[in-house]
Amino acid sequence: MESIELEALTPEIKEAVESYSKDVEEAILKRLEKTADQILDYIKSNAPRTSWSHEHLGDSFIKESYGEGINKTIVIYSKTKGSIVHLVELGFKHRSGKLVAARPFMRPAYDEFTPKMLEDIEKIINRGG
Repeated sequence: MESIELEALTPEIKEAVESYSKDVEEAILKRLEKTADQILDYIKSNAPRTSWSHEHLGDSFIKESYGEGINKTIVIYSKTKGSIVHLVELGFKHRSGKLVAARPFMRPAYDEFTPKMLEDIEKIINRGG
């Protein structure tokens, strides 16, 4: 077996760890983007539509990214109909007293895609990208 000097081992370990970290970060960011796209597609497909309007709630949703690297955040929101999203998602009581049932479309998207993303991120970390 070939021996290696301790002084030569330290830079090699450092290089391996840096390479591993870079690969993991890139793979996680790619997986995060994929999940955000899946959630956005789900919302656009499953948000309630009305027959009387051509400006559908689902079509108002967009995805925006903030920050870079490990500080990256992706936000999905309704650009034009933010004031009614919670009413549709959670339901409400109308001024007349009539209860308007909830029609969830955001929470189901999160529930469907996030667990798989977290599982994939765990695998990415364990395998190094």
